[in-house]
Amino acid sequence: MKEILETLKNADNEATRAPYWLILDPDQNMSCDVYNLSSQITGLFFSREDAQEYLETKSYHFTKRAVVFCLSGHHSYKYEKLCKEIGL
Repeated sequence: MKEILETLKNADNEATRAPYWLILDPDQNMSCDVYNLSSQITGLFFSREDAQEYLETKSYHFTKRAVVFCLSGHHSYKYEKLCKEIGL
């Protein structure tokens, strides 16, 4: 837990409230099948650096279109509360 808190404190929030990062790999965007969609998402990461490092070290798992994307946990009450408590 301490490592997660330190990572969040030191992460650039990218002007996003309660940020977290995912790796998105748009394999086939023509399908609305939830299983297909979920297979295109990797994460949750607590910094862009952690996500980018994972993407680079496990590049053989991803297509060349994979990107790190920052999202907001603003609608997650508990995550929002955690981020407020640590000063994000």
